[in-house]
Amino acid sequence: MKGAQTRKFLMLIGLVLMFVVVGGWLSYQQKLPQLAQRFIHRPINGMLMLIEFEQIEGILQWEKELDQRNLTAMVKVQNNVLEEYPEVFKRLAEKGYEIAGGYDEAPFWDIPYEEQYRYLEEAQALVERVTGKPMRVFGSRYFAYDENTLKAADSLGIEYILARGTQDVAAVIYAPEEYRVKVISVTNVENGEMGRGSLCDYSLWARGADATEFAQILEESFDKNPDNMILVSHAYLGGTRQEWWDEYRKVLESNRVKWVGFDEWVQKQELLTMANAMIPVNREVKYVEPQPEKPIEEYAPVLSVNDEELVMFHNNMGEMCIEAIAFFKEHGIEYKEYLNTDDEFRALLSGYQQQHPTSTGVSDNYQYLPIIFYQGKSYSGFNDEIAQQILSDWQQ
Repeated sequence: MKGAQTRKFLMLIGLVLMFVVVGGWLSYQQKLPQLAQRFIHRPINGMLMLIEFEQIEGILQWEKELDQRNLTAMVKVQNNVLEEYPEVFKRLAEKGYEIAGGYDEAPFWDIPYEEQYRYLEEAQALVERVTGKPMRVFGSRYFAYDENTLKAADSLGIEYILARGTQDVAAVIYAPEEYRVKVISVTNVENGEMGRGSLCDYSLWARGADATEFAQILEESFDKNPDNMILVSHAYLGGTRQEWWDEYRKVLESNRVKWVGFDEWVQKQELLTMANAMIPVNREVKYVEPQPEKPIEEYAPVLSVNDEELVMFHNNMGEMCIEAIAFFKEHGIEYKEYLNTDDEFRALLSGYQQQHPTSTGVSDNYQYLPIIFYQGKSYSGFNDEIAQQILSDWQQ
């Protein structure tokens, strides 16, 4: 009798386990398409951030590229650049770019409240006067902030403060319970002994990376497949130096990231709401004194080569250089010249050579000056054959 009861009990347990397993499998099957879409097919929610506190050429290069792709970016800009080029930033704001105020003289760590409030207020007034739109985002040097920053931002009605990364390559938005302002923690990556910093051309350049290593770090970051990322470019580097610019263009063409504007990027976030004391803060900056692999000036500049323009690199003294100058003067041929005494002579020449790997004329490997580029052709040295070809192209 006892054996029969035991068998019935075990059968009952078996039936219960079968229903649990089958029910779990059916539930998993229903969720499987959602899981596949999320983890296999879902591109990273990506936003571009441009930083500028020196010049405008890099911003204009980025604007041209993003216009062609129907994309926008957040632009963190210091007051002096806004004041010098107000028409550029007004135009960008009208296109949908988010213009963020910036103070890059010092990081906002442990700076008195009154000072931080003044810097924020000055940036806000200038951004809003130039763009005609509210300044919603602000960042100090190194994306540093503290509680005084949050208090000042709340007082001024600023919605977001930029912060150093706290969750590796994932960019997140913290919502401190005590304040209305939110904290955007940017993508963070490591580079050897120089420690962690933003996924950014300048940050990695300052930590000793070149453009090739930058590309490798980009791929490694994408492989981690975070929900959200921020890719940063100090436009005076990434937007003006060909090797770095090439890597950004490759990323823009990748299907691993869906690049969106600020509003869309924010809307896809799940805010991390917690007490301010619980929000992690990253104060690590080991590259206060940059230790680059080579100076920015030694990278070839971004070139938009105009084949209709005759460009000559020369030393203004060699026999073939003098002959070329005399020939152009005799026939009234206009040209742009770069002398070997110019600061960017080698970098500019390298940029042209990258687009024209071999030369014709006296040398096929750019051995002799002058070096001339015209109508899609490149010449090294100068002789009658080169002269007649240039003259023929000029007269057409």
